Amino acid sequence: MHLEIPAAARLVMETISRDGFCCYLVGGCVRDLLLGRQPADYDFVTDRSPAEIIAAAAKAGWKARQQGISFGVVKVLAWGKEYEIATMRSEAYGPDPHRPETIQFIAEIEKDLARRDFTINAMALDSQGRVIDPFGGQEDLRKQIIRCVGNPKERFLEDPLRILRAARFISRTGFAPDPGLAAAAALVEVRQRFMLLSVERVRDELEKVLLSPLPSRGLRYLAETKVLGLSCQSKTASGKKPVPILPEVAALEGVEQNPRFHAYDVLEHTLQTVDGTKALPELRWAALLHDVAKGRAGTRCLNKKGEPADYGHAAAGAKLAWEILERLKLPIKTKKLVVWLVRYHMILPGMDDEQMKRWVLKRSRDFSRREAFVEAVHLLLQLAEADNQARGKGVDPAYIKRVSDSFQRTMAKTVLYPSELALDGAYIAQKLGPGPQVGKTLGDLLVDVQQERLANTRETLQQAVEKKSRRLTRKQPAP
Repeated sequence: MHLEIPAAARLVMETISRDGFCCYLVGGCVRDLLLGRQPADYDFVTDRSPAEIIAAAAKAGWKARQQGISFGVVKVLAWGKEYEIATMRSEAYGPDPHRPETIQFIAEIEKDLARRDFTINAMALDSQGRVIDPFGGQEDLRKQIIRCVGNPKERFLEDPLRILRAARFISRTGFAPDPGLAAAAALVEVRQRFMLLSVERVRDELEKVLLSPLPSRGLRYLAETKVLGLSCQSKTASGKKPVPILPEVAALEGVEQNPRFHAYDVLEHTLQTVDGTKALPELRWAALLHDVAKGRAGTRCLNKKGEPADYGHAAAGAKLAWEILERLKLPIKTKKLVVWLVRYHMILPGMDDEQMKRWVLKRSRDFSRREAFVEAVHLLLQLAEADNQARGKGVDPAYIKRVSDSFQRTMAKTVLYPSELALDGAYIAQKLGPGPQVGKTLGDLLVDVQQERLANTRETLQQAVEKKSRRLTRKQPAP
């Protein structure tokens, strides 16, 4: 089979393969071209050494920098785009699952492909567009299967992160995992080696699963293989400590919900909620964790009709979400927003504008800027919509739209922060003197404007400050 190679990629291949060398397109870009998709980037391998790659790039007028000396990877900047060119290699892993113990540069493309994870990623294109496929990647693409190159036990023992990478490709492509993947992931020696992985690598791979087009596919695979209940490692000042991955999410499987409002158990509902949100990190993490406290002691009970209920699960879930994201070392900004979304996903205002105004004034205090608050509420409404749709029964399709419309109307006529007042602190300092009274006066003016006791105009606010100044002057004792 022959494929048409994009012009820029072809020029890179021609340049690197001059003087008797060879150059191939490899990996994900070949997979995407075979699927008829536009690759996000192009990766190349060659029998040139890293120094020879840099020399060929310099001769062509390209900028080049070596990414990793031991791995033989060179980043080349050509025509305003960066390409990765690597010397073909074989590798062997030792006690450390994060990197190969030994690497050997080679000249055979088949051996280079043999070190890769899955068959659909272990194909190459030569300069004529011929597909080199020694492990049946094209057939697995046709069958829509994720299968390891060679023995899955060996691939997972080399780098157990490949278990999570399998979940990512399942989520990205919608393909089914080969049965051998789950069998290998269940092996004791594979799980023991998995627990040596760093929390940063595990977290990054989990987030790639979450941000894929079909995250529930990969998450369901991780739940079925019990990987969510495994641990990894985190470095501390005193050494390394085990870090649970997502046992709280794994525990949601089989947790029943009130059948009047839900068609699924908590795990299935959660997975459908994740699928129903946009691929934004904060939103997808919040969707994954929004019901994480359901079924737990302290929240699970029976209502007056004897049906399962989880009163207070949003507040309890917010605390759990913080603990989970903290141990997975997510950025502080992400943690705060995710926890806020989990905390308030059940506390949406009514559609009445007065109720909405009270809610907006209260919840806007959690943010320092209008833009941040508006962004958070938009995410909250998206989460609530996905949560609503994922119940499977009793869904009101127009509810979130009505809430959103009320929010837009309220925001258009509501002043939220002192910076939005028509008067700044400089005028207040001029009239009352500098000091803490400036901030307090701004706060008082803000409340008066919000409660519609004052109009938010410069003249009105100046009059209020001058009135306060006169009142303070009268209170001062005579000299």
